[in-house]
Amino acid sequence: AMHSLVRDLYRRIITVGADYPAGLPYVRERAKREFAKRRHLTDEVEIKRAINLGRFMVKEMVGVIRLKKYRVLKQRYVDAEPPEPATPLPPDQREPA
Repeated sequence: AMHSLVRDLYRRIITVGADYPAGLPYVRERAKREFAKRRHLTDEVEIKRAINLGRFMVKEMVGVIRLKKYRVLKQRYVDAEPPEPATPLPPDQREPA
């Protein structure tokens, strides 16, 4: 039987993977490969260590997703608008109203 923490980690990976830039099929395939590599683990400490590594990888995936979303928004909104002047112009350099 699969360890409940392992099942929870797999669910988390799949949920986060839905937004991953490489796509859910890539994430699912990669996750299956990584889980299969560690299928032989029986020691509770080793299982927990592998789960912690998996949780770390989920955090990394979330970071990549946030970066991707940030870049898309920046490209869509910030890069499209002309930059605002950082400081108001002195009165002698302002355009007459």
